[in-house]
Amino acid sequence: MEKASPWPVEGNGFTLVEMMVALFIFAMLSVAGVIMLRGAVDSDEVTAENLGQMAEMQRFVSLMEADLSQALPRPPRDERGDRTAAFASETGGGEEALLKFTRGGQSNINGEARSNLERVEYRLADGNLERWRYRMTDGGAIDEPAILISDLDSIELRFRDKRGQWSDRWETERLADLPRAVEIQFDQKERRYRHLFLVGTGYL
Repeated sequence: MEKASPWPVEGNGFTLVEMMVALFIFAMLSVAGVIMLRGAVDSDEVTAENLGQMAEMQRFVSLMEADLSQALPRPPRDERGDRTAAFASETGGGEEALLKFTRGGQSNINGEARSNLERVEYRLADGNLERWRYRMTDGGAIDEPAILISDLDSIELRFRDKRGQWSDRWETERLADLPRAVEIQFDQKERRYRHLFLVGTGYL
């Protein structure tokens, strides 16, 4: 005959209170994990967006700097054969160009029978800053634009003349005149940007 144990026998299961506490702790850990994961995803998205904007801005600055530094005092001919200003800026909107000029140093990888000069335009269309290029320096067809910067809210230009004076409009009496520098300011996604470019560094 077995003797009864003097000690109480403990059950092998959990009480309802213990189960509730365990589930509560598990739920809190799950919520914390989801919050951390969401934060990491949001951080990655913000980082990717910022890197994209930085790359876009760097492309714009590099291309604008290359174009303006090689601008030439060469008045082109329009469709009627008349000489026009070597450097022009139109701010009336529509199809008008914010900047229009001829630059040198165009590469000719394919060895085509053409000049090393290139006629380019910068236009603002639907909040995008676009770069257009003519196939010929005097008239001729124009290629499809390349979008340099998107989501622009506004853009302003200033021009420094040979006397060192700044003006919001580029006006000159001689067709071959170039500004000494161009200042561009614009707003993009509630940020203000300002860039200063020298024009035709070899131009006297």
